[in-house]
Amino acid sequence: MSLTWVPNMITLLRCGFAFGVGALILWDARASWLPFMAFALLAATDFVDGWLARRLNAISKLGAFLDPVADKLLVGISLLALSHLENWALILAVPTLAILIRDLAATALRLLPNIEMPVSQLAKWKTALEMVGIAALLAATPTGIALVWPIGLLLVWAAAALSIYTLGLYVGALIANRKRPR
Repeated sequence: MSLTWVPNMITLLRCGFAFGVGALILWDARASWLPFMAFALLAATDFVDGWLARRLNAISKLGAFLDPVADKLLVGISLLALSHLENWALILAVPTLAILIRDLAATALRLLPNIEMPVSQLAKWKTALEMVGIAALLAATPTGIALVWPIGLLLVWAAAALSIYTLGLYVGALIANRKRPR
């Protein structure tokens, strides 16, 4: 029996569970470890579906498209929920907006016909910064360690800067490719 469908199923579940993580953040982020644990578990499955796809030789165009979408949903929903809890304080709302705009633009570009836009290594680092930063923000209240929140904010701001930079790289590469004679 072939299990090549499993990585895409995990990715689809990640997309759906991202909304559950957002609901947990809104419901319980200031009271317990549950939102942090749910976020961390879902973030870790990003590695699992990619590893399984390679292991099962099940790499597909659908999976290559959905995997970053699942990451963007988890990050975007989590940042929006945290921003809401912080009453849209600019210190968190500004990087949240930058990350969301970049992610929407990058996804829209990937949907254009005849556009090949693989995920860059720098964009993978951006996602890692987002995940660790959000995890730190979620861990700040339960740990009671005053330094955790500013570290999380710093990482989210760094991710926002990389978001803008990588979008510029993508757009620049697309413009350069359009100008070449075919």
